[in-house]
Amino acid sequence: MNISSLNNTFENFKAVPGAQKALAIFQELLTKPAWFMLLVYGKAGCGKTHLCEAFSIELAKKGIRCPVFEWSELVRDFKKLMRSDIKDAYDARFEMIRRLERLIIDDVGQGSVGSNWEWGELEDIVNYRYRNNLMTIVTTNLDIKALPPRIISRFRDAVKSRMVVMDAGDYRPLKKKRV
Repeated sequence: MNISSLNNTFENFKAVPGAQKALAIFQELLTKPAWFMLLVYGKAGCGKTHLCEAFSIELAKKGIRCPVFEWSELVRDFKKLMRSDIKDAYDARFEMIRRLERLIIDDVGQGSVGSNWEWGELEDIVNYRYRNNLMTIVTTNLDIKALPPRIISRFRDAVKSRMVVMDAGDYRPLKKKRV
């Protein structure tokens, strides 16, 4: 599943003001609606990753694989494979990611430079998945105006996609220390 904690469930999610709509959208996506692409954007710490991981956990309970990938980790992996001596290693990994039946890409724009190459690779992944009706969730804490217009256009498709802003505050400082 590639998640940070099995405790990141929908039951453990604090649906504070600004997060309720996102929670409802993630839960709706579990019911296999006609739409299949979701873009979630909001400030750091508002619960985007928790919801992605809760979604992945719920699917795993049903025997369905839905990995969560951090965008910066994928970028590093792609760059490493481009320098690899293994023939076609990059192309094989890229195609595997692009063709997964279900895919969550978390934290787009964080931990990477946002180069034209990175945006191009993300556009390719999103466009492929859009054309092939593959379930895709992307999260970012960037202003959506910073994302390439082709990506945003696919998530604005009222039939295939949804976009939701999470305007809840950063909950991390509110966590209680475990003793």
